Amino acid sequence: MAEVAGVKVLITGAHGFIAGHLIERLADAGADVVGVDLWMLQQSYVALSGAMRKMDMLEGDISNLDEMQELFNEHRPQVVMHLAAQADVTRALNNPLGTLEANVRGTYILLECARRLWEGDDRPHAMVVASSDKAYGRHEHLPYREDDELLGLYPYDVSKACADMIARGYHRAYGMPVGVVRAANTYGPGDLNFNRIIPGTCRSLLRGERPIIRSDGQPLRDYMYIDDAVDGYVRVMSALLDGEHMGEAFNFGTGDPVSVLGIFEEMVEIAGRPDLQPEVQGEASKELRDQFISAAKARRLLGWEPHVPRPEGLRRTFRWYRDNLPEIRN
Repeated sequence: MAEVAGVKVLITGAHGFIAGHLIERLADAGADVVGVDLWMLQQSYVALSGAMRKMDMLEGDISNLDEMQELFNEHRPQVVMHLAAQADVTRALNNPLGTLEANVRGTYILLECARRLWEGDDRPHAMVVASSDKAYGRHEHLPYREDDELLGLYPYDVSKACADMIARGYHRAYGMPVGVVRAANTYGPGDLNFNRIIPGTCRSLLRGERPIIRSDGQPLRDYMYIDDAVDGYVRVMSALLDGEHMGEAFNFGTGDPVSVLGIFEEMVEIAGRPDLQPEVQGEASKELRDQFISAAKARRLLGWEPHVPRPEGLRRTFRWYRDNLPEIRN
């Protein structure tokens, strides 16, 4: 990893699940971390883990140009890790305007603020933008690769495809040191979005309730443990700081897709609750059927490998919810 001790790093969406783990990793490596989020929360991974004591947390709206320009001018980050987003697919269907404002406008405002700040500064810089495997939309072949067209279909998918293209466009037009991360479904300790299959199922099993599956349980997805996802973000950041792979996108995933029902069965075994069968609603019609990605490029160019097999990742995750759920308001 490039040396980050003393480097000012701005992380957006700082109360988010992946951002919280990334803050922990970079702060422990000696980075001077500033986090920004729309709200100041007491219930998030970064708050519960104690990592907030290692950083400065600010309240701010990434879709507000004046606010972000003031933040950049005051804190002068050398690195921006942009993870802020409206990340709930169902909420995106119900509130497309809010989703597009946060995910598209928020991205180009941050890019513009960074461009203005870094222009004429000869220090190495890096801006890593979180896209998604969902930006690929629907293709006839799987797995998705980085040179596949972005064909997002629904509001969330479209918003991430737009942010992805805008970020890479800023590199082509202005030479911005931008990299894009397209990650598979990421899970692990501290995800408090209980609409997602893994945290929601953990909570239900621990409460002795039947877990809810919104789809018919058949869609295939790739589930990647949080430590491997964070390692991907850090490797892209390090490459940019070293002047490499600017303007490129990287997939990160295990290449081992499993159905939603398959994930449920693995978790039931870990929890020891075979008596709790799921309530399969079959209602998630406006979501892509099967999705998984190839991480061959990240392996080849960044030396990245997923190190946590799914059974071990699910065990670690279940233990975290078992130990922490009583203290979480939900």
